[in-house]
Amino acid sequence: SRRSMNALLDVLYECSLLDLGLILVILNVFVLAHVLLKHDKQNGGAFRDPPYGWRCVLLVIAHPDDESLFFGPTIQTLRRLGAHVHILCLSNGNADGLGAVRTKELEGVKVFLGIDSLVVVNDVRMRDGFDERWPVEVIASHVEASVRRVLPDVVLTFDARGVSGHPNHTATHRGLLFWMVNNGDNDDVKIGGTGGSVPRPQVWVLVSTNVVRKFVAMADVFVSFFFESHALVIASNPTALMRAMSMHKSQWVWYRKVFVLFARYTYSNTLRRIQIPRVHSPKP
Repeated sequence: SRRSMNALLDVLYECSLLDLGLILVILNVFVLAHVLLKHDKQNGGAFRDPPYGWRCVLLVIAHPDDESLFFGPTIQTLRRLGAHVHILCLSNGNADGLGAVRTKELEGVKVFLGIDSLVVVNDVRMRDGFDERWPVEVIASHVEASVRRVLPDVVLTFDARGVSGHPNHTATHRGLLFWMVNNGDNDDVKIGGTGGSVPRPQVWVLVSTNVVRKFVAMADVFVSFFFESHALVIASNPTALMRAMSMHKSQWVWYRKVFVLFARYTYSNTLRRIQIPRVHSPKP
Protein backbone atom coordinates (compact mmCIF):
# COMPACT_ATOMS: atom_id res chain seq x y z
CA SER A 1 0.00 0.00 0.00
CA ARG A 2 1.00 3.67 -0.38
CA ARG A 3 1.09 4.10 3.39
CA SER A 4 3.49 1.18 3.82
CA MET A 5 5.72 2.47 1.04
CA ASN A 6 5.83 5.94 2.61
CA ALA A 7 6.73 4.40 5.97
CA LEU A 8 9.54 2.43 4.34
CA LEU A 9 10.84 5.57 2.63
CA ASP A 10 10.79 7.45 5.94
CA VAL A 11 12.94 4.72 7.49
CA LEU A 12 15.37 4.77 4.57
CA TYR A 13 15.76 8.56 4.75
CA GLU A 14 16.98 8.23 8.34
CA CYS A 15 19.58 5.56 7.51
CA SER A 16 23.26 6.16 6.85
CA LEU A 17 24.90 4.95 3.65
CA LEU A 18 26.33 2.00 5.57
CA ASP A 19 22.89 1.12 6.89
CA LEU A 20 21.42 1.37 3.40
CA GLY A 21 24.14 -0.88 2.04
CA LEU A 22 23.45 -3.47 4.72
CA ILE A 23 19.70 -3.30 4.05
CA LEU A 24 20.25 -3.85 0.32
CA VAL A 25 22.52 -6.82 1.00
CA ILE A 26 19.91 -8.39 3.28
CA LEU A 27 17.12 -7.78 0.76
CA ASN A 28 19.16 -9.27 -2.07
CA VAL A 29 20.03 -12.35 -0.01
CA PHE A 30 16.36 -12.76 0.88
CA VAL A 31 15.29 -12.52 -2.78
CA LEU A 32 18.05 -14.91 -3.90
CA ALA A 33 17.02 -17.51 -1.33
CA HIS A 34 13.32 -17.09 -2.07
CA VAL A 35 13.66 -17.47 -5.85
CA LEU A 36 16.07 -20.40 -5.58
CA LEU A 37 13.73 -22.23 -3.21
CA LYS A 38 10.62 -21.64 -5.31
CA HIS A 39 12.36 -23.01 -8.39
CA ASP A 40 13.60 -26.08 -6.60
CA LYS A 41 11.90 -29.19 -7.97
CA GLN A 42 11.17 -30.46 -4.46
CA ASN A 43 9.23 -27.29 -3.65
CA GLY A 44 7.58 -26.95 -7.05
CA GLY A 45 4.11 -27.84 -5.85
CA ALA A 46 3.80 -24.57 -3.96
CA PHE A 47 4.94 -22.27 -6.78
CA ARG A 48 3.40 -22.18 -10.23
CA ASP A 49 4.99 -19.15 -11.88
CA PRO A 50 7.35 -19.60 -14.87
CA PRO A 51 9.57 -21.34 -15.59
CA TYR A 52 7.87 -23.90 -13.34
CA GLY A 53 5.89 -26.23 -15.59
CA TRP A 54 8.08 -25.81 -18.64
CA ARG A 55 8.84 -29.31 -19.86
CA CYS A 56 10.82 -28.74 -23.06
CA VAL A 57 12.54 -25.49 -24.07
CA LEU A 58 14.13 -24.52 -27.36
CA LEU A 59 16.75 -21.84 -26.74
CA VAL A 60 17.51 -19.85 -29.91
CA ILE A 61 20.84 -18.01 -29.81
CA ALA A 62 22.96 -16.21 -32.39
CA HIS A 63 26.51 -17.36 -31.57
CA PRO A 64 28.38 -20.08 -29.71
CA ASP A 65 28.91 -18.66 -26.16
CA ASP A 66 25.57 -16.77 -26.00
CA GLU A 67 24.17 -19.60 -23.89
CA SER A 68 26.88 -19.11 -21.23
CA LEU A 69 27.22 -15.32 -21.41
CA PHE A 70 23.51 -14.53 -21.17
CA PHE A 71 21.16 -17.47 -20.56
CA GLY A 72 23.09 -19.49 -17.96
CA PRO A 73 20.79 -18.88 -14.95
CA THR A 74 17.78 -19.96 -17.01
CA ILE A 75 19.52 -23.11 -18.23
CA GLN A 76 20.50 -24.05 -14.67
CA THR A 77 16.98 -23.40 -13.38
CA LEU A 78 15.38 -25.46 -16.14
CA ARG A 79 17.73 -28.37 -15.54
CA ARG A 80 17.02 -28.14 -11.80
CA LEU A 81 13.29 -28.35 -12.55
CA GLY A 82 13.80 -31.39 -14.77
CA ALA A 83 13.01 -29.68 -18.07
CA HIS A 84 14.61 -30.66 -21.36
CA VAL A 85 16.70 -27.91 -22.97
CA HIS A 86 17.60 -27.82 -26.67
CA ILE A 87 19.75 -25.16 -28.35
CA LEU A 88 19.44 -23.79 -31.87
CA CYS A 89 22.52 -21.66 -32.62
CA LEU A 90 21.92 -19.63 -35.78
CA SER A 91 25.59 -19.21 -36.72
CA ASN A 92 28.90 -20.90 -35.99
CA GLY A 93 30.57 -17.61 -35.01
CA ASN A 94 32.87 -17.61 -38.02
CA ALA A 95 33.51 -13.84 -38.13
CA ASP A 96 37.22 -14.44 -37.39
CA GLY A 97 37.48 -17.71 -39.29
CA LEU A 98 37.00 -19.79 -36.12
CA GLY A 99 33.63 -21.34 -36.92
CA ALA A 100 34.77 -24.95 -36.62
CA VAL A 101 36.64 -24.22 -33.39
CA ARG A 102 33.70 -22.40 -31.83
CA THR A 103 31.29 -25.15 -32.82
CA LYS A 104 33.52 -27.70 -31.09
CA GLU A 105 33.69 -25.51 -27.98
CA LEU A 106 29.89 -25.25 -27.86
CA GLU A 107 29.59 -29.03 -28.16
CA GLY A 108 31.72 -29.35 -25.04
CA VAL A 109 29.60 -26.79 -23.16
CA LYS A 110 26.47 -28.69 -24.23
CA VAL A 111 27.70 -31.71 -22.28
CA PHE A 112 28.87 -29.62 -19.33
CA LEU A 113 25.53 -27.81 -18.91
CA GLY A 114 23.39 -30.89 -19.59
CA ILE A 115 21.81 -29.65 -22.82
CA ASP A 116 19.71 -32.33 -24.52
CA SER A 117 20.46 -31.44 -28.14
CA LEU A 118 22.34 -28.85 -30.16
CA VAL A 119 22.01 -27.63 -33.74
CA VAL A 120 24.59 -25.14 -35.04
CA VAL A 121 23.51 -23.53 -38.30
CA ASN A 122 26.10 -22.85 -40.99
CA ASP A 123 24.06 -20.85 -43.49
CA VAL A 124 25.78 -18.38 -45.85
CA ARG A 125 22.76 -16.09 -45.50
CA MET A 126 23.42 -15.74 -41.75
CA ARG A 127 27.11 -15.06 -41.35
CA ASP A 128 28.44 -13.90 -37.98
CA GLY A 129 29.30 -10.21 -37.99
CA PHE A 130 28.20 -6.70 -37.02
CA ASP A 131 27.68 -5.74 -40.66
CA GLU A 132 25.71 -8.83 -41.63
CA ARG A 133 21.95 -8.60 -42.21
CA TRP A 134 20.11 -11.81 -41.40
CA PRO A 135 16.86 -12.32 -43.38
CA VAL A 136 13.98 -12.90 -41.01
CA GLU A 137 12.42 -15.52 -43.25
CA VAL A 138 15.63 -17.59 -43.15
CA ILE A 139 15.74 -17.39 -39.34
CA ALA A 140 12.08 -18.39 -39.20
CA SER A 141 12.67 -21.43 -41.40
CA HIS A 142 15.42 -22.72 -39.10
CA VAL A 143 13.27 -22.08 -36.03
CA GLU A 144 10.32 -23.92 -37.56
CA ALA A 145 12.52 -26.91 -38.39
CA SER A 146 13.79 -27.11 -34.81
CA VAL A 147 10.29 -26.67 -33.36
CA ARG A 148 9.07 -29.60 -35.43
CA ARG A 149 12.10 -31.64 -34.37
CA VAL A 150 11.99 -31.16 -30.57
CA LEU A 151 8.32 -30.12 -30.07
CA PRO A 152 9.02 -27.60 -27.29
CA ASP A 153 6.36 -25.99 -25.14
CA VAL A 154 8.53 -22.83 -24.89
CA VAL A 155 10.87 -21.07 -27.31
CA LEU A 156 13.29 -18.67 -25.62
CA THR A 157 15.51 -16.04 -27.24
CA PHE A 158 16.74 -12.43 -27.00
CA ASP A 159 14.41 -9.45 -26.69
CA ALA A 160 14.41 -6.58 -29.19
CA ARG A 161 17.52 -5.01 -27.64
CA GLY A 162 19.49 -8.25 -27.65
CA VAL A 163 21.21 -7.58 -24.26
CA SER A 164 24.36 -6.22 -25.90
CA GLY A 165 22.70 -4.69 -28.94
CA HIS A 166 24.61 -6.96 -31.32
CA PRO A 167 22.85 -6.88 -34.73
CA ASN A 168 22.81 -10.69 -34.88
CA HIS A 169 21.04 -10.80 -31.49
CA THR A 170 18.38 -8.28 -32.52
CA ALA A 171 17.95 -10.07 -35.86
CA THR A 172 17.33 -13.31 -33.96
CA HIS A 173 14.49 -11.60 -32.11
CA ARG A 174 12.99 -10.20 -35.32
CA GLY A 175 13.22 -13.63 -36.92
CA LEU A 176 11.27 -15.14 -34.02
CA LEU A 177 8.59 -12.48 -34.41
CA PHE A 178 8.38 -13.25 -38.13
CA TRP A 179 8.07 -16.94 -37.32
CA MET A 180 5.29 -16.24 -34.81
CA VAL A 181 3.31 -14.15 -37.30
CA ASN A 182 3.67 -16.52 -40.21
CA ASN A 183 3.35 -19.85 -38.42
CA GLY A 184 0.59 -18.91 -36.01
CA ASP A 185 1.34 -18.15 -32.37
CA ASN A 186 -1.54 -20.36 -31.18
CA ASP A 187 -1.92 -22.91 -33.98
CA ASP A 188 -0.91 -26.52 -33.51
CA VAL A 189 2.35 -28.04 -34.73
CA LYS A 190 1.75 -31.07 -36.92
CA ILE A 191 3.82 -34.13 -36.01
CA GLY A 192 5.16 -35.52 -39.26
CA GLY A 193 4.04 -39.01 -40.19
CA THR A 194 1.72 -39.47 -37.22
CA GLY A 195 -1.26 -37.36 -38.14
CA GLY A 196 -1.16 -35.85 -34.63
CA SER A 197 -0.34 -32.37 -33.42
CA VAL A 198 0.83 -30.48 -30.34
CA PRO A 199 0.07 -26.89 -29.27
CA ARG A 200 2.30 -24.12 -30.60
CA PRO A 201 5.00 -23.22 -28.06
CA GLN A 202 4.94 -20.04 -26.05
CA VAL A 203 7.66 -17.53 -26.91
CA TRP A 204 9.66 -15.91 -24.12
CA VAL A 205 12.54 -13.44 -24.28
CA LEU A 206 15.46 -12.51 -22.07
CA VAL A 207 14.92 -8.95 -20.83
CA SER A 208 17.71 -6.45 -21.54
CA THR A 209 18.56 -3.90 -18.85
CA ASN A 210 20.32 -0.55 -18.87
CA VAL A 211 24.09 -0.47 -18.52
CA VAL A 212 24.00 0.34 -14.78
CA ARG A 213 21.81 -2.63 -13.90
CA LYS A 214 23.69 -4.83 -16.33
CA PHE A 215 26.96 -4.59 -14.39
CA VAL A 216 25.93 -4.76 -10.74
CA ALA A 217 26.15 -8.56 -10.54
CA MET A 218 23.77 -9.96 -7.88
CA ALA A 219 22.81 -6.50 -6.59
CA ASP A 220 20.11 -6.23 -9.27
CA VAL A 221 17.91 -9.07 -8.05
CA PHE A 222 16.06 -6.87 -5.53
CA VAL A 223 15.09 -4.39 -8.26
CA SER A 224 14.09 -7.17 -10.65
CA PHE A 225 11.98 -8.96 -8.05
CA PHE A 226 10.08 -6.02 -6.56
CA PHE A 227 9.80 -3.58 -9.45
CA GLU A 228 9.29 -5.83 -12.50
CA SER A 229 6.38 -8.08 -13.31
CA HIS A 230 8.45 -10.51 -15.36
CA ALA A 231 9.71 -13.95 -14.33
CA LEU A 232 12.98 -13.87 -12.38
CA VAL A 233 15.35 -16.85 -12.31
CA ILE A 234 18.53 -17.18 -10.28
CA ALA A 235 21.69 -19.13 -11.07
CA SER A 236 22.17 -21.97 -8.60
CA ASN A 237 25.91 -22.10 -9.34
CA PRO A 238 27.37 -18.95 -10.98
CA THR A 239 30.87 -20.44 -10.75
CA ALA A 240 29.78 -23.26 -13.06
CA LEU A 241 28.51 -20.70 -15.56
CA MET A 242 31.89 -18.94 -15.46
CA ARG A 243 33.49 -22.33 -16.06
CA ALA A 244 31.15 -22.92 -19.01
CA MET A 245 32.15 -19.61 -20.57
CA SER A 246 35.84 -20.39 -20.04
CA MET A 247 35.33 -23.54 -22.13
CA HIS A 248 34.86 -21.20 -25.10
CA LYS A 249 38.63 -20.82 -25.11
CA SER A 250 38.80 -18.90 -28.38
CA GLN A 251 36.55 -16.23 -26.83
CA TRP A 252 37.93 -16.25 -23.29
CA VAL A 253 39.62 -12.82 -23.48
CA TRP A 254 39.97 -10.24 -20.72
CA TYR A 255 36.79 -8.22 -21.42
CA ARG A 256 34.62 -11.35 -21.41
CA LYS A 257 36.21 -12.40 -18.12
CA VAL A 258 35.21 -9.01 -16.72
CA PHE A 259 31.71 -9.40 -18.18
CA VAL A 260 30.98 -12.78 -16.61
CA LEU A 261 32.27 -11.56 -13.25
CA PHE A 262 30.21 -8.38 -13.03
CA ALA A 263 27.25 -8.82 -15.38
CA ARG A 264 23.86 -9.67 -13.87
CA TYR A 265 23.40 -12.33 -16.56
CA THR A 266 25.81 -14.63 -14.74
CA TYR A 267 23.64 -14.48 -11.64
CA SER A 268 20.06 -13.84 -12.75
CA ASN A 269 17.79 -13.65 -15.77
CA THR A 270 14.52 -11.83 -16.19
CA LEU A 271 12.16 -13.45 -18.70
CA ARG A 272 9.10 -12.01 -20.42
CA ARG A 273 6.49 -13.68 -22.59
CA ILE A 274 5.67 -12.11 -25.94
CA GLN A 275 2.51 -12.73 -27.92
CA ILE A 276 1.29 -11.67 -31.33
CA PRO A 277 -2.25 -10.26 -31.14
CA ARG A 278 -4.58 -12.47 -33.16
CA VAL A 279 -6.79 -10.63 -35.61
CA HIS A 280 -10.28 -12.11 -35.83
CA SER A 281 -12.30 -11.48 -38.97
CA PRO A 282 -15.68 -9.86 -38.26
CA LYS A 283 -18.63 -12.15 -38.50
CA PRO A 284 -20.77 -11.63 -41.60
